[in-house]
Amino acid sequence: MNQGILYKNFFLTRLFGIGMIRITLFFILQTLLLQSIVCQPSDPEHKGKIIGEVADNSNTVPLEFATVSIFTSDSVLVTGGLTSSDGSFIIPVNTGNYYAVIQFISYEKQTISNIVISPGNRIFDVGIVKLSPEITTLAEVTVTAEKSEMVIHLDKKIFNVGKDLSNTGKSALDILDNIPSVTVDLDGNVSLRGSENLQILVDGKPSGMVNAGNTDALRNIQGTMIERVEVITNPSARYEAEGMAGIINIVLKKNQQKGVNGSFEATVGYPQEYSFGANVNFRREKINYFLNYSIRYNERPRSGKSDQYFYLSDTSYITRIDRDRLRTGLSNRIRGGVDYLINSKNTLTATFLFGISDESNTSNIWYYDYTISEDLISSTHRLDKEKEDEIDIEFSINYSKIFTNEDHKLTALIQYIKDAETEKSEINEDLTLVSAEIPEGDLISQRSLNEESERNLLLQIDYMYPFGNKGQFETGYRSEFRNITNPYLVEEQDEMGNWNKLSEFSNNFDYIENVHALYIQAGNSFNKFSLQLGLRTEVSDVRTYLEETDEKNNRLYIDLFPTLHTTYQLNKTNAVQLSYSRRIHRPHFWWLNPFHSFSDNRNIRTGNPNLNPEYTHSIETGYLLKLEKFDFYSGLYFRYTSGVIERIAQIDDSTGITYIIPYNLSERESYGLETNLSLDVVKWWTLSGDLNLFRSISEGDFNGEKLESDDYSWNTRLNSRMRFPQNIDFQAIFFYRAPQETTQGKREAFYMLNMALSKDILKGRGTLTLNVRDVLNSRRFRYIIDQPNLYSENEHRRSERSYTLTFIYRLNQKKKFGRNGRSTQNGEGFNGDDMGF
Repeated sequence: MNQGILYKNFFLTRLFGIGMIRITLFFILQTLLLQSIVCQPSDPEHKGKIIGEVADNSNTVPLEFATVSIFTSDSVLVTGGLTSSDGSFIIPVNTGNYYAVIQFISYEKQTISNIVISPGNRIFDVGIVKLSPEITTLAEVTVTAEKSEMVIHLDKKIFNVGKDLSNTGKSALDILDNIPSVTVDLDGNVSLRGSENLQILVDGKPSGMVNAGNTDALRNIQGTMIERVEVITNPSARYEAEGMAGIINIVLKKNQQKGVNGSFEATVGYPQEYSFGANVNFRREKINYFLNYSIRYNERPRSGKSDQYFYLSDTSYITRIDRDRLRTGLSNRIRGGVDYLINSKNTLTATFLFGISDESNTSNIWYYDYTISEDLISSTHRLDKEKEDEIDIEFSINYSKIFTNEDHKLTALIQYIKDAETEKSEINEDLTLVSAEIPEGDLISQRSLNEESERNLLLQIDYMYPFGNKGQFETGYRSEFRNITNPYLVEEQDEMGNWNKLSEFSNNFDYIENVHALYIQAGNSFNKFSLQLGLRTEVSDVRTYLEETDEKNNRLYIDLFPTLHTTYQLNKTNAVQLSYSRRIHRPHFWWLNPFHSFSDNRNIRTGNPNLNPEYTHSIETGYLLKLEKFDFYSGLYFRYTSGVIERIAQIDDSTGITYIIPYNLSERESYGLETNLSLDVVKWWTLSGDLNLFRSISEGDFNGEKLESDDYSWNTRLNSRMRFPQNIDFQAIFFYRAPQETTQGKREAFYMLNMALSKDILKGRGTLTLNVRDVLNSRRFRYIIDQPNLYSENEHRRSERSYTLTFIYRLNQKKKFGRNGRSTQNGEGFNGDDMGF
């Protein structure tokens, strides 16, 4: 039987691993062959060339790397090229009648008609073509919200986070908590539109900074490294199908200006926080070097309390729990790379990332046990001193081949990730009985060792081909190979001083996830209407192995994921969108690992290796309105999810321990309305806000018990930005999340107010920003569990009110300004890796 499984896995690996690679190599060779045929030289007597220059209309600065596409008079694309450093271009063509389309990112394209190449006129000079900044296009409408400038594409929203004063000096996790429709809970779990089932990428790729489904490492990424955040709520077939609610892509900074330029940022704060970050770029001719570095030390005090009422078959009692925790950590991150422009059509990029962090965490838990009539029985103090070390290493190589223009290209990527994390805990627990002295043997000493190691290899290739006047065809292949090992050991010291393993909490867990994908999609525009259709297929090979108990769980499944995106431009200021996609959420490593944490030995969260993936059908429609001083976006969305994973709290009657375990329990229907708006009240005052209203209906059962909920909830943000004389800016952001029913209880309301004040100094090359987070000290996460045998009221604080002072200095940069004088904090442009798949 085992041999059969081995042969089956070997065959499938060969079929979907080596086979895919062979298909990819054939695809590349075929593409290059076709290109060589198309580019065969013709008779010299019939050759000519089109020349010209491209410049910015406002300041006549040459635009390097502008795209020049040459079409025949019947709209067939025949050739093209890119402008050089002085904005000039020379494009060889055969004799004939043509027109040229000239484009550059964030500029309006121009069409040059009536280009005639004949034996008597072999050179056609179009002169200096001046491009103006883009206002709006069919597939892209810009909504300038002062919270974060928002750009809406056909399949994603982009938030340029430097627009937010409250992001200055903060971590990546804090920045995500400031993005519309995104929330971060007590444990650092990120949610999009109320769902934690999403995919977080860095520069369009998986990253060790968000490894194994754990977002905690985002606390150690300094915000100064981040260029923008892309929120993709209904991804196209180009993107990985993982993530029910969508994809959040964090794009790191990489400038393209010539010479040496960059920015430096230093922050001090209370509770203790010290950080420094640098973003430096050096570009000369064909080579661009970029380097990001950040170092951060901070202390994060936490607190919490719980009142638990147990109603068991043989007894009832009450337990009150008080918690406090201090997390201290020093982290370093360095990311660098080089872009090498082989020629105008071939670019090679190599990047690396090295991160190291050292944390010390001290947790105190006090348990007070009472009779049901509230007479104190005993008290217990549990102290956990944990050391946590982590090393992240990433390396990637990107290759880009441009054929005729930016819309006709081939890209390839290979990426390797290696992460290692070690957690060591020393735990001491003592019990005090009210009616007696401390009994001998009730002083408990324990220790745990948790080692996690991940290796990840990603192979990817994408091809884009334009057709007609506005059509686009895309196809690609992707394979990701992940291997995670996690030995977990818990020991307890006996009376003789010997350490003995606690077998019920110890094991070695191995996790292998190999996912292979092919996709195809095509889109076109027909006057005011645009349509994009796509299909993605993914083969998932997931294997788990518990060494101690010799438990194996191998899953193999093949899925199809269709997508549809449409846009209709009503006029220059109004547009509507409609999209559909099928999504998957594979249980990540921590949800499958049955051994998680031993810090709180009365409330233990574990994983479940028998979990199946969730599947979602997602439909979304939106309306866009852009006026001179008012921008508005509103969208309706619907998601139907099967195999919903719910965390269930279960009590062991013999020990009184509560185990919180995930199960595939139910089906869920989610409806929602999302709205974003921005209003220039006066020249110096901008108001913006977002509102997310949703209803979630869940139905399922667990061990014969029916679990269901029908919940209405909402959350909102209001952002006020004021610009005063002397280059002084003030910003206030208020966030509110309404109560929400769950299948086992209720999550209480939550609100928070942040404020920031900044002033430009050193003739605009420097900025000082004072930031106060959680001004009202109200950031408390409260929830209720209400079950037949357990009722509990819980409150936790992830952090207390904090103050930070940040100084930013720009080297060979100046603060950039947007509409109505709105400034961009770090002076960075629209750059960074952006490989979608």
